[in-house]
Amino acid sequence: MQSYTVPATLLFAAFSLCSVSGDHADSHSLKYFGTYSLSVPELPAFARVGMLDDLQIDYFDSSLKEVVPRQQWIANGFTAEYWTRQKEIADTIHMIVSEQLRIFGSVFDISYFQGLWGCTQSENTIHLFVKFAIQDVGEIDCDLVTVNCSATGILILLNNAQDLQTFFNNAAVQAVKSSCIPDLQKALRLGDAALERRVVPGVTVLKREPTADRGEGLRCVITPFYPRAINATWLRNGQAVSNGINEILLPNHDDTYRMELLIELQGQDPKMYSCQVQHSSLSETLTMTLRGGVGGQHKAFGASSILVLMATLVMIVGTL
Repeated sequence: MQSYTVPATLLFAAFSLCSVSGDHADSHSLKYFGTYSLSVPELPAFARVGMLDDLQIDYFDSSLKEVVPRQQWIANGFTAEYWTRQKEIADTIHMIVSEQLRIFGSVFDISYFQGLWGCTQSENTIHLFVKFAIQDVGEIDCDLVTVNCSATGILILLNNAQDLQTFFNNAAVQAVKSSCIPDLQKALRLGDAALERRVVPGVTVLKREPTADRGEGLRCVITPFYPRAINATWLRNGQAVSNGINEILLPNHDDTYRMELLIELQGQDPKMYSCQVQHSSLSETLTMTLRGGVGGQHKAFGASSILVLMATLVMIVGTL
């Protein structure tokens, strides 16, 4: 498969726009996360990442001009017509969103906005949706089954009969509605082995030395692990710490994940603290302290370079 640069802003948009399905065994999802850049030079005008549960399966952007598979099994399993349809949907949704939301970008000095579309399926329920959000401005969430939208903030202006009729009648929206569930079911069959794999995390506790503008702290680094669902926290004298923890979750370049938990010591002895990790790949809970404990060593993050603009943007450069 060819190499290409992947802005993974969309993976983080996923975490903020909705909870990623796949955390529950009886629920699965096929979702597409898009970033629409108005004034961010590092990003293409439009980029989108396809996710099957918490596994990236493809990538598209307005400079690449094609949908590129991220997994060999999905590249082999879907026809050329499928990839053409995915490009047409991405192009059309990009056009719709740009036309509708660009005015908000200029009025409110917005540099980017985010979109999400796709489907989820559990034992008795399906959900088909399209959703767009502008940070600190609002969001609009459309259910393609009930043909209904809800909106917040200033984006409530788009939630009117005329705009919605045009939106729901659009060919790309209809394509999402008609094809997403069959595509999800096929992708689940093709990707069963990849989705069922388990990667055991390594855990390391590092001390952060004080600086002029911040105090001493501890950092718990957990990587690599898969699936994404993980339960990790700081313990103080064996008791779970309920607040004051800064949590960062990032995708690695190899379809695994990395988590960091940061905590301020505020003059307390670092020996009071330990990092506790529970994950489906583990037969028992891992607990790591600064001077040692139960658990593996921190593994290298890999050859990807990471540019963190979290809260605004996050980009990851990855290759296949």
